[in-house]
Amino acid sequence: MRLSDFKGHWALVTGASSGIGEEFAAQLAQAGVRLVLVARREERLLAVVQRLREQYGVEARAIVADLADVTTVARIRDELDGAGIRIRLLCNNAGAGRWGRFEATDARVYDELNTLNTTTLVATCRRFFDHLAAFPSSAVINVSSAAAYQPVPYMAVYAASKAFVQSFSQALHGEWKEHGILVQTLVPGPTDTEFDAKAGAYESALAVGRDAPADVVRASLAALERGAPVVNAARGTYKQRVFAGLAPPAMVIREVGKMFRPPGSE
Repeated sequence: MRLSDFKGHWALVTGASSGIGEEFAAQLAQAGVRLVLVARREERLLAVVQRLREQYGVEARAIVADLADVTTVARIRDELDGAGIRIRLLCNNAGAGRWGRFEATDARVYDELNTLNTTTLVATCRRFFDHLAAFPSSAVINVSSAAAYQPVPYMAVYAASKAFVQSFSQALHGEWKEHGILVQTLVPGPTDTEFDAKAGAYESALAVGRDAPADVVRASLAALERGAPVVNAARGTYKQRVFAGLAPPAMVIREVGKMFRPPGSE
């Protein structure tokens, strides 16, 4: 499978108004892929759609939707079916995080985070299965995180949600190969987007160097040809995984917690 195989076909990208999602939209548009872009922020999303139409001459549609409401997925599917659009490439990029002490965040924030990061991702894969299976080959890209590789105190819910994405996506890779559907788990490291700032990251963490979204997306799309189940665009994950797998759990929890403890707390 090559990126060129998708030229003229439709891709659905969630969380497409900024960051990695916007970059997926741009690189797919450059390859001649038609786009359905989903995000909550209408003005930002419409601006992305207009820019890609003008710059690359591709057909692009905006769907303004809050994917933290899982019922939204059915509405998106109905809208695309009504328009005669069948999705060949699905990019589940939309996600949310929360830094800080678990009890310091309102429970409703975690409700929305879990729905967006896990339940909606599963629902999107399931509801678009017959679209994807209708092609000789198709692909799903589920965006995970390096946080998935170990428990992360002070980012407990986010890291756990991405561990779910990691496990679910790799299992689905094994199931859907027989249908010609590649399920890729994309693992970015810290990336130069607004994600961490919106998630309440500490100033000290935001000052750390970050990868460019363009590099993350290029790694993902280049790996389609290899059919890899996991694409690591994060640096240092080999050592991270060895430490998490071999060190005693108490040590892993203690050392990772030191890195994510809120500033000024003991």
